[in-house]
Amino acid sequence: MRQYNIKWLIFICFLVVLSVLATWLLQNWQRSHFDCTGDLLVQYPDSNSNISIRYSFDGSRGVALLRGEITTADGRTEAVNQNVWFTFTRKGNDYFLHSQTAVSSTGEKTVSPLLLDTLPDFYLRANTPFYLSIVRLNSDTWQFYTSRSPSIFCRR
Repeated sequence: MRQYNIKWLIFICFLVVLSVLATWLLQNWQRSHFDCTGDLLVQYPDSNSNISIRYSFDGSRGVALLRGEITTADGRTEAVNQNVWFTFTRKGNDYFLHSQTAVSSTGEKTVSPLLLDTLPDFYLRANTPFYLSIVRLNSDTWQFYTSRSPSIFCRR
């Protein structure tokens, strides 16, 4: 009878260890495999921007899709339609992104001066590094921030 109880105790301990390991692996996988959308509102004295950014992280690769518009003080508007494919590495909450391809979804060959003044080069040019800290706030929300740009709350 005693051997029977020891076998069950070992089996239960094994299940607990396996559950802890599975939870840890799932959480690590979720840190580099997620998809979310956030809004970036940028106000300068001569322009305002309302841009939606959708990030998709998949292992060591990702894509950022930017859609919206920039309005100048004189009422001129310019569409933002950028697609940025990137690679990234992660250390804790710090993500080091490197743009591989950055193109306008409208087919424009040149980047307008208004976009250059508003967005970081990472979103506009290939082979450009970008640093983000990403903190998961709950199961559906992440906070993105850098030392140079405002926070983005990103949701599924």
